[in-house]
Amino acid sequence: MRCKEIRVSNAEELKMFYRLLFVYKSIFFRFTEFKIKNDKYNIKQIIDALNIKNKKQRIIYIYETACRQVDDFYAGKNVCEFKDNRCLSQRLSGSNNINGCCRLCQYRTGGNCPTRNLACKLFFCNNVSEKYKILTFDDILILKCLNKRQRFMLKSDYFSLEKDVVMDLYYGIFIGSFRVTWRFGRTLIKNVLN
Repeated sequence: MRCKEIRVSNAEELKMFYRLLFVYKSIFFRFTEFKIKNDKYNIKQIIDALNIKNKKQRIIYIYETACRQVDDFYAGKNVCEFKDNRCLSQRLSGSNNINGCCRLCQYRTGGNCPTRNLACKLFFCNNVSEKYKILTFDDILILKCLNKRQRFMLKSDYFSLEKDVVMDLYYGIFIGSFRVTWRFGRTLIKNVLN
């Protein structure tokens, strides 16, 4: 295996690194181990992802790393301002619903979310996003390791288990989109019938 050292010492080199990222993920660098000399711009996790040559394992690493970053950012914060199982929006609107956005999820439990769904973790209503600094998909740099179609799918894959989201990203836009649409339709029908 050959070695390639990535040098990113200024903003221009960082921009060039992100532009070349799709090339670094290609077959041309299949037998290349990437190293970074100094991590001034926090791209070590991206380098670690590039060094995972198995597509599915790389997607799992990217997804789990992104989830960890979101969980760390919101640790100890109650940005949805839940009180008595009702979020800020439900209280402001006088709605009788409980559990906020999660009320629509078939995997909803009384405690923590069992899905580890990144789309759900990054969705916030206008009331919350106007009041607090929230993370967006663009804030999570490791997601740059996914292609544009995968990022698009990831943004719309609500109310799905982590393993399903990973498989959607692995299969690609055509099969993955069908799987996302199927699950969303099934959830919608289930919510209408209840």
